[in-house]
Amino acid sequence: MATEKKYENMKMLVIALLVLNVLLGVYVAFFKHDALWLETMKAWGAANMAKAEQLYTSPAYVQQQKTTLDQILGSMNAPTVTPTADTTTPTAGTTTPLEVQPTVAK
Repeated sequence: MATEKKYENMKMLVIALLVLNVLLGVYVAFFKHDALWLETMKAWGAANMAKAEQLYTSPAYVQQQKTTLDQILGSMNAPTVTPTADTTTPTAGTTTPLEVQPTVAK
């Protein structure tokens, strides 16, 4: 009896997975078509979409984008430099840059 129950449960699981797979396939197919239509509308028509596809697959464009991304990542990973304060004390009779006042001609 327990074996029959396991078999029945496995059978229901397989059927549920198959139904889920079919529903997911229909969902993806429908929305992929819808997404392509939406991108075509964003490009103002099929002719412009063909030009955009040509641009995106161009080796020069791909290389330019790769270079830009590498530069951005390089700048993000670069060590940050923090300015250090001048800790030297001025000697008697000298002025620091903050003590120098501009003179105004009269």
